[in-house]
Amino acid sequence: MFVTIRKFTKDELKKFLLSTGNTPEGAEILSKKGILYTFVIEGIDTRAANILKQDAIASGGDCALPREASSFTCTTCTAVLIGTERTIEKLIQRMKKQPFGLKKLAEEIKNLLKAASIESFTLKANGKTLSLTKPAIMGILNTTPDSFSDGGKWTTVDRALKHAEEMINEGATIIDVGGESTRPGAEPVPIEEEMRRVIPVIEAIRKEFPAVFISIDTYKSKVAEEALNAGADIVNDISGFHFDDKMAELVARRSVPAVLMHIKGTPKNMQKNPHYDDVIKELCTYFEKTIKEAEKAGVKKEQIIIDPGIGFGKRLEDNLTILKRINEFTRFGVPILLGTSRKSFIKMVNGEENPEKRVAGSLASIVRGVLNGVKIVRVHDVRETRQFLDILFAIEDA
Repeated sequence: MFVTIRKFTKDELKKFLLSTGNTPEGAEILSKKGILYTFVIEGIDTRAANILKQDAIASGGDCALPREASSFTCTTCTAVLIGTERTIEKLIQRMKKQPFGLKKLAEEIKNLLKAASIESFTLKANGKTLSLTKPAIMGILNTTPDSFSDGGKWTTVDRALKHAEEMINEGATIIDVGGESTRPGAEPVPIEEEMRRVIPVIEAIRKEFPAVFISIDTYKSKVAEEALNAGADIVNDISGFHFDDKMAELVARRSVPAVLMHIKGTPKNMQKNPHYDDVIKELCTYFEKTIKEAEKAGVKKEQIIIDPGIGFGKRLEDNLTILKRINEFTRFGVPILLGTSRKSFIKMVNGEENPEKRVAGSLASIVRGVLNGVKIVRVHDVRETRQFLDILFAIEDA
């Protein structure tokens, strides 16, 4: 006899159960019992919290409440609900019959479970399809003279096209073309100059590489429209449609995917003493509002990608917290993009001043992300990232 402890995802557990001779029906049921979920419910009515605890225990789970809630000496509290998918499903049915907001909470928990179970997305644009079953690599192509890491390197069409070719050969499936630096303290670039930098490059890439996805990194609708006309497929907007009120309408009209990023302030002032009481809660509130606004403008949810904006109005502790808890953004049921490549928070941890020597730190920073729901990684170092992801997922798939 040999006994060991193993950690599984739900899908891994289901496959393992099948491999040991369980029936498909049995594997489906048991896989729902093998993985624990923890829901943190803030501001719940104390009366609802006590009912929730009783129903959770009756369903086979549990719920932790502060002592003040049990003695009814507070009106609201934080409840920590713990259970398997199977027990949570049973609990949801009980909650639907209860008062004090538990019916609404049941629906929210159900939606969170559903969103967390999505393992694959598909991007479609201009007759092309990109599967996001596993993370895709977005290669960074800055046509700017002043970007923090590679400013001035790819400012001619020939050099930009050659670099795009290198990144495609190394494994990038998206090329992100930007004509304005958004480093901390950066000044805005006039629309005409930004278009002069990016449009010829996009036209050249599209001509040479018709199958690759091209994204335009801009928050200006005029630049985005001309880029789409030149062959771009995705709009990557650091402002999440908030700097230009025409951007959402453009994306909706052209029916293309769009990256909605979180930023606090503008590139010029975003790193001047940013502060969050709870960075995850603030970002979740932002994305919930931003996605709803985009949908109201006509953007389809299946065309939305979110980016928590590492380094954009964030302190070191904020960036690290976002990386540690990145899985919490799966709640929105859309692909998550992560951009940590060569950024200054890496220097704050390990002291590396030269951005080009932060490759190892960049790779370390995406591990938790790609294992917890991130579907696109935006990077400078495509070859190293491709090799890293290939090995990581070969191990995961073993």
